[in-house]
Amino acid sequence: MKTLNLIKRYTAVMLFSIIVACGAETVVALVFIPAFAAEWPVQGVEGYSIDLQPDDANKGVPSGVFEGRELNHPTDPNRQDNLLEGSFNGLNIEFTIDRPNGNIQYKGKMTPVSDEDHTIVRIDLNSSEGKLVLSPD
Repeated sequence: MKTLNLIKRYTAVMLFSIIVACGAETVVALVFIPAFAAEWPVQGVEGYSIDLQPDDANKGVPSGVFEGRELNHPTDPNRQDNLLEGSFNGLNIEFTIDRPNGNIQYKGKMTPVSDEDHTIVRIDLNSSEGKLVLSPD
């Protein structure tokens, strides 16, 4: 029994040491909660954007799901809003756009302002159509 308690204490001390060594002041700092709900312009394509909107239950959490729309896709002759569904886990994001000519899946990474400010400023995505960068700039 004493050995088990000693192992638990040693594990706790090691975990705390790792957290401090990595620069995280608390365990909460290790959990990344992205803030990305917005209509995102697609870099390099005028008028084309992707709207990503997690519902209230999926805001302020480290992982969850969201819905949204693809607005004014340049190869869509009707310029209709294509619905999308996706998920995120920390800075990883993926979603599938429901287009009339077939679904397209995007996967990528979100870039925050900093480790302290989790506001997302850029999303880099890849799909079978190529790369896509979402950024307000």
